[in-house]
Amino acid sequence: MNFVMTATKRAPFAQPSRLLFALYTLAIAHIVEAGLYALGFSFGEIIGVGGFAQENVDTFMEVFYFSVVNYSSLGLGDIYPTGHLRFLAGVEALNGFLLISCSASTIFLVVTRGKE
Repeated sequence: MNFVMTATKRAPFAQPSRLLFALYTLAIAHIVEAGLYALGFSFGEIIGVGGFAQENVDTFMEVFYFSVVNYSSLGLGDIYPTGHLRFLAGVEALNGFLLISCSASTIFLVVTRGKE
């Protein structure tokens, strides 16, 4: 978040472009964060601390899909973890909610800073 605030403050382009820069940078950061959790879910499944109740969750893309749904607190329920991975899912949902809230605050600051 600090990187986005600093970069948009120093950016030589107009306010709408600063907003787009902030939006895309934060979106990419959230996708990377969900990807790291997906790696954690995959690793947990490999070492045997949990898995997924559905039989068809066998590719990384399906685990990444679950991670993005969980990170955004959307919680569709079509894929859900078992064992100790349930704890990781709870931590991810809480962390995702907090970081998305921080991103909303950052976007607000980027938008209102140009009106000073």
